[in-house]
Amino acid sequence: MRKVSKLLYVLLIVVMVFTVVGCGGDKEPAKTGDNQTNTEQPAATGNEKLDALYAEVAGLQGEDALKFFKGLKDKGLSDAEILQFFIDLPLSQANEQIAKLYKDEGFEMYSKSYPKGETYNDFQWSKGSGTKITGPYSKNDLKLPFTDYVALPEGPVGDANKNYKLGVVFHGFSHPWLINWADAAKWEADKHANVELNVQDAEFDNNKWASIMDSFIAQKVDGILVWPMVEAPTGPPVDRALEAGIPVVSVDRTSGSQAITSRITGNFPANGAQAGMYAIWKLAQEGDLNAKAVMLRKPLGSTADAVRTGHFLKVLSYFPGIEILKSYHDTDNREEAFTNAQSALQAYPEIDIFFGTGDHEALAALEATKMANRMDSRKDGKKIMFLSIDDSKEAITQVKDGLFEVNTPYTPLISDIGMRVLLNIVTDSAEMPQDVITPNIPMVTQEGDVIFGMQTQTPDQWYEYTFGPALK
Repeated sequence: MRKVSKLLYVLLIVVMVFTVVGCGGDKEPAKTGDNQTNTEQPAATGNEKLDALYAEVAGLQGEDALKFFKGLKDKGLSDAEILQFFIDLPLSQANEQIAKLYKDEGFEMYSKSYPKGETYNDFQWSKGSGTKITGPYSKNDLKLPFTDYVALPEGPVGDANKNYKLGVVFHGFSHPWLINWADAAKWEADKHANVELNVQDAEFDNNKWASIMDSFIAQKVDGILVWPMVEAPTGPPVDRALEAGIPVVSVDRTSGSQAITSRITGNFPANGAQAGMYAIWKLAQEGDLNAKAVMLRKPLGSTADAVRTGHFLKVLSYFPGIEILKSYHDTDNREEAFTNAQSALQAYPEIDIFFGTGDHEALAALEATKMANRMDSRKDGKKIMFLSIDDSKEAITQVKDGLFEVNTPYTPLISDIGMRVLLNIVTDSAEMPQDVITPNIPMVTQEGDVIFGMQTQTPDQWYEYTFGPALK
């Protein structure tokens, strides 16, 4: 079966690459006249209501697209359906630069391969649920939002007379998001006396990550929980574990192995779409849909970067007056992001928007902009917009103080779900699907604005679920 899965995986990648290259070839962009479509023909989503709306929006751009977006609530869409509309929105050719960037970087391939669907057993999250803990490693006060998702009772799991040895490999204890990721995993494991955990930090070194995986295989652990920084180099080590009969569960980013036992995935598509929604809504509030944007991005080839950026660009693609000045990548490192932001500020005298695919990039951009005395350097003295993703206490506080325009939450506190899924698998307690999807989370704005008919939340409403140390 594993050989078949690998063959199917190779064929899938070939088909997706062919699709991306074929769509981008020498074909001229579609015309945007009054009676002609300016979007790619969207694949049917299975949602008749949304598919009909995509057919309507296909020929729209600029002010006409804006008007359509503003009318979504009047078309009978719920908040969840409005967000889904923007997540599945087809790419427009109205902005030729953005359409070309989207195709050149293969964002369509990432979007198609990223797990989608309903939550496991139709799980519904409600505000206020979850569990308050002290992080075993970080000692941060945290509230895990999804502790009743794939819930396990406290106490021994599986065979109470057996000790289950599990490996955990991630990067890195030095990063505030990732140490809280490790906190949540260990918290769940510590609830079960017959679970023995070996947690290893690969320190942002993919070769070390692979070596740790091979060490776990040699130790014949019962299962492995992983955080893969990027996709390509993580595939072979995961496949080696699977070939040795060891189940592997990833949490957050996806690995390069299509045969991985299970993957707990978050709301990357929602993050990017929400950031795009907010940018257009805010520009419309200001009365000018023209803008110049700099993108500060996570490592090239990482799921978080590609899926978020692709969905952000899809929303922007309907507006010809938006220009992407440049993309800069870092290795999930705030110092590198700060250097990138400084370079952008030196290179471009006009910047309207900093978009970061992680909150460390937005925080670095804010610091660099303050140092350069450029906070209010837009046309007519308007403030530069900072669009942040990942919900640290520091980032949410910047929204509350009006320095960040928006935060689209993405919590590290989902690795406890991955630990429970892995424990169900290694103990044969329950059959788990390959994809366990976490719920979308409303974006955070200073006043809890209504964006294209969709209600956002205030910083105070989400703050208890944020990660990182408390601010002094």
